[in-house]
Amino acid sequence: MYLSNRAEILEEESRIFAHSVTQCDLHHHDAHECLWVVKGRIRVQVMDEILLLQEGDVLFINKELPHATQSTGDDNLVLCLQHNFAGVALDTCPMKAWSLVQKNMLPTIKRLMAHLWWEHYYKADHWQQAQTSLLAQFGLLFARYFPSTNAIREDSLESTLLMNDLLRQITLRYQEHLSLSLLAEERGLSEAYLSRYFKAKVGETFLRYLTLYRLEKSLSDLAQKPKKAVSEIAFDHGFPSVKAFNMAFRREYDCTPTEFRLKRESVSLVSVGQAYAGVDVVLLKQRIMPWLDRQFLYL
Repeated sequence: MYLSNRAEILEEESRIFAHSVTQCDLHHHDAHECLWVVKGRIRVQVMDEILLLQEGDVLFINKELPHATQSTGDDNLVLCLQHNFAGVALDTCPMKAWSLVQKNMLPTIKRLMAHLWWEHYYKADHWQQAQTSLLAQFGLLFARYFPSTNAIREDSLESTLLMNDLLRQITLRYQEHLSLSLLAEERGLSEAYLSRYFKAKVGETFLRYLTLYRLEKSLSDLAQKPKKAVSEIAFDHGFPSVKAFNMAFRREYDCTPTEFRLKRESVSLVSVGQAYAGVDVVLLKQRIMPWLDRQFLYL
């Protein structure tokens, strides 16, 4: 269980598991972490940086590094490895910033993660020995190709606290009349500074990020509450009018809320508030099968 803004102490030396991300607040734990987005998209905050991970993306997170994960509103499936690799400091950066040599390691990373999950799931004879071998290969790959060159600075920690505070305010108050000027005033900062800071760290303006968050939160109501009026959903999620809701929705999803509801009325979405939701194991197997080396599968 993840603890919001706390350290997680792993009960097992290694964990390899699949999950569907909904929302997991800022936390850290005593293990390195490797995320592979098998399906959909997720948003990840690492320190004060916000990253959007697409299907197929991989991200490494150093141990003790504060981070948070959140759904973008899409169905998602993420394979996660947590293990303390002794003497290793990972380079936490998005794949688009990887060198050509690092990008060439991607098939190997996915193969190792797929085999780790398979061994742990089926627990065939000698699976612990197989897991030890796979983790050793991972450790060598990390140390050789993904060494961290960045030390955590005090100003980075302060920036992380500020970013986490801003994102938390959006989470708690998105249904209200929330503005950047109000948040700036409450924190004794200038609106211009906070605007530049947010855009630099998130890659979106505060207003656009807030609008996207409100839209994502409205999706479950549209899909799961067919008798709830679109106007009520709009106001419940912080939009000033139905027109504003419709315009923003069409701009992002290329359809109206009503059209979306008709398409998704039979789809069951995971409830907001869980860190992890259930996993379609059949789908997971289908997605990782191309990365499995059949001759090494002991069944």
